[in-house]
Amino acid sequence: MIYSRTYDIPYFLVDAQRNLRITSLMQYLEDMAIRHSEDCGIGLDFYEENKVAWVLAKWDIEIERYPLFTQQITITTEPWSFRNFFGFRRYEVHDAEGALLAKANTLWIYIDMVRKKPIPVTGEIIRAFGISPDSKRPLPIKAPNPPESAEHETRFQVRLGDIDTNRHVNNIRYIEWALETLPPEFSTKKRVRRVLVDYRKELMYGDEVLATADIIQNSTPDGAASVSRHRISNGEKEACLATFEWN
Repeated sequence: MIYSRTYDIPYFLVDAQRNLRITSLMQYLEDMAIRHSEDCGIGLDFYEENKVAWVLAKWDIEIERYPLFTQQITITTEPWSFRNFFGFRRYEVHDAEGALLAKANTLWIYIDMVRKKPIPVTGEIIRAFGISPDSKRPLPIKAPNPPESAEHETRFQVRLGDIDTNRHVNNIRYIEWALETLPPEFSTKKRVRRVLVDYRKELMYGDEVLATADIIQNSTPDGAASVSRHRISNGEKEACLATFEWN
C-alpha cells in the first residue's frame, strides 16, 4: 500500500543557503513512516499497548536536488516486504512539478520493547499494510564504511530532548552528531548527495557520546567529489556507522 503526503518547506528546516537540510529531509521520511502506520490503524497507540516498536536499522538515501524554503514537496512511501523480524520500506520525494528530488531504501526491525529483542512481524501488521505475506524481496541497501582514523573528533552528551517515543536517542540525532564533527569549511561548501547509515546500538539519556570521522577528498569512482566516514559510540560500544558522499 502506497502512502503519500505533501509538505511545504518551512524556514526553520533550511540551511544558510535556504536548502532543506539533509537531517530535515530524514525527519520528513521518518514522519512518513509513522503517519502511514497511523493511517493503517497500527500507530503509536497500537505499539504502546502491545509493547512493540519498529526501530530503524539502516538508511540508503540518494539526493538529486534539495528543495528550497517555501517550495512544496510530495513524499510517497510503501512497505516493500517483511522477512521474519525485518521490514523494508522505500521512499520517493518529488517537487511540485513531479521531478524526482530524492529516493531512499530503509531497513527496520520489529522489537519487543519489554525484552528488547527482535520478534517476528505478525500477520496483523502485514495485513494492515496491505502487503502479501509471500513478499520477502529485500531492498538494496549499501553498507557504510567505517573511518580508518579519528581525523575529526567531537564529544556530546545525550540530552532529554534527544529521546523519542521509544525512550532512546532518536535516529536523526546520530546524523546531527556525525555532521557536527566535520569542519565547517568542509560541510558548508558541499552538499550531501548520498547517505548510508547502519545503527548498531541504542543510546540512552545521559550517555557520553564520541563521534569520530575521516574525510577522503579525492574523487571516487562513482563520481562523489568527497566522502566522509563516521563512527558514533558511547566510548565502549559502536552505536552507529555512517558514510556521506558529497558534491
